[in-house]
Amino acid sequence: MHTYFLVTPNITKEALDCLEKYQDILRWPSIIFRLCNDLVTSYAELEGGESANSIWLYMNERGESEEAAREYLRGVIDETWKKMNKGHNNGDSAFPKVFIGMAINLARVCHCIYQYGDGHGAPNSRSKRQILFLIIEPVQLQKQYSF
Repeated sequence: MHTYFLVTPNITKEALDCLEKYQDILRWPSIIFRLCNDLVTSYAELEGGESANSIWLYMNERGESEEAAREYLRGVIDETWKKMNKGHNNGDSAFPKVFIGMAINLARVCHCIYQYGDGHGAPNSRSKRQILFLIIEPVQLQKQYSF
């Protein structure tokens, strides 16, 4: 949400109202980010006094196993991606396209970082390499030859 003020030269009242109402284009990436993070959180962290997450809440509310909760959350993530992919192209948003792209990229990046475990809190070598290539290492471009 904060990036809106960095990428928008002409801030409109309509867009500020949309920010305040937390429009779907802001909600969807946030849901994906939160649930991807929760899926890589181990049950041991929860038992160790960490704050509750959506897996723990689903297990307690539904009396389900951890694996059932994880499967349910994967389904929620998939459905949220579908909504976001369908909804971001409808053209009726008060937000500029660059901001919408940044919101969607938040979901993409978190999915990438958490794909093989907790790439942030306890990164393994694969996660570290992925983050390194995603954020730190420059993309190598092939030199174009003209004839």
